[in-house]
Amino acid sequence: MPLPPEVHRTTSVFLSAIDASAPGLVRGLYLCGSLGFGEFFPDRSDVDFVSVLAERPDRAALAALAAAHETVRREHPRPFFDGFHAVREDLVGPPEHCPDLPCTRMGVYEEAGRFGINPVTWHELVRHGVKVRGPALTEAEVHVDDAALRAFSHDNLSSYWSHVHRELVESPAEAAEPDAVEWCVLGVSRLHHLLSTGSLTSKSGAGRYALNAFDARWHPIVLEALRVRESTSAPSVYDAIPERRADDTIAFTAMVIGAGLAHGARRD
Repeated sequence: MPLPPEVHRTTSVFLSAIDASAPGLVRGLYLCGSLGFGEFFPDRSDVDFVSVLAERPDRAALAALAAAHETVRREHPRPFFDGFHAVREDLVGPPEHCPDLPCTRMGVYEEAGRFGINPVTWHELVRHGVKVRGPALTEAEVHVDDAALRAFSHDNLSSYWSHVHRELVESPAEAAEPDAVEWCVLGVSRLHHLLSTGSLTSKSGAGRYALNAFDARWHPIVLEALRVRESTSAPSVYDAIPERRADDTIAFTAMVIGAGLAHGARRD
């Protein structure tokens, strides 16, 4: 698909900066996340990337990467340009065997981190990746393991999302915030979709899946999450009852975590 203008601008700035300071270092640049599903909302989406380097970066190359990311952050701070820089050998094996890599998260660069190094990214690269530079990636070049993807998703529900739910219960005012509604409602729905169907989807795709997968009593909070993501100027179904937004976010998150964990256990 044609890149959205904001994405084209961000990737062009990065590639121009790195090519000027370290010619030939970045052999491939691939976008994943919701972009791979044809979805991008300028005020909500990030630009998630994986770059493939010609060789493991030395001190000069690491400095060049840091400077290129600083150029992007300075000239175009949003959307965030987040991801990591690998060599081909890193992608051939499972993510847990991958070393720490140069990466950025929320636009902040670090020389060695693990942001994005997980089975979801590996699968998205092969099955939904958007090529900006380099050859298309295949399963011969990127390790994919559907059982590992399911296990990762199941663990994500039982660890990260269960912790998030406890925080929502302790801070209901935060659960009512639009960002929390979008993050939680669509986030747990994505994992339920994976555990139920075996396939990845975008955040908006997860919301539309939730409208069909769960009882109609949950439709208001799902529609609210989609509104926040896709059209914040549209009226909210909670305008007349804002206090229920937190309650519904907390209850929906708990319901989907429980349903996803039970579903995953039946499939394991």
